[in-house]
Amino acid sequence: PTGRGAKAKKSRSSRSSRAGLLFPVSRIDRQLRRGRFAERLGARAPVFLAAVLQWVTHKTMDMAGKISKRSNQHRISPGHLQMAVRNSSALKQLLLGKPRHHSRAVPQSQRVAAPSRKRKAK
Repeated sequence: PTGRGAKAKKSRSSRSSRAGLLFPVSRIDRQLRRGRFAERLGARAPVFLAAVLQWVTHKTMDMAGKISKRSNQHRISPGHLQMAVRNSSALKQLLLGKPRHHSRAVPQSQRVAAPSRKRKAK
């Protein structure tokens, strides 16, 4: 079809590749819509969120990799990730909240000083 009025066939490209991102824009868009966080959602919102998530991940992993290299280890451990967040002011401000301890042990409730419920035998 090389005649007059013939259109060139467009090659398909994902929204992630058009935005120059590695994180999946379409998946983030789907999750935002399913989550019903707002009645309306702009077309650029998932692109921006994917870019932010990619930046946070890249910065965290980059710093954790440098920390693991300094300690002569080949793998990034959770401790390296924690140190990376603690050492970066931007990541600390973004991610720091109450510390969350994900341990397998179930915490026991504290005993409150209360009067004994034992009944006296008469």
